[in-house]
Amino acid sequence: MKREITIREFVTDLLRRIDETKTIDCCKEEIKTFARLAMEKMPDEKIVVDWKEG
Repeated sequence: MKREITIREFVTDLLRRIDETKTIDCCKEEIKTFARLAMEKMPDEKIVVDWKEG
């Protein structure tokens, strides 16, 4: 079932799933949609990452 939710609701649920070590495979398309939105709305914002090579 598709439904429209706020970014706040999506990110809250995503972070909860990550914190509880649950799979996020269920959200693959939604994460891609969120990533595209982030790229459009805040392309020059900075975050600190633990970058893994290769």
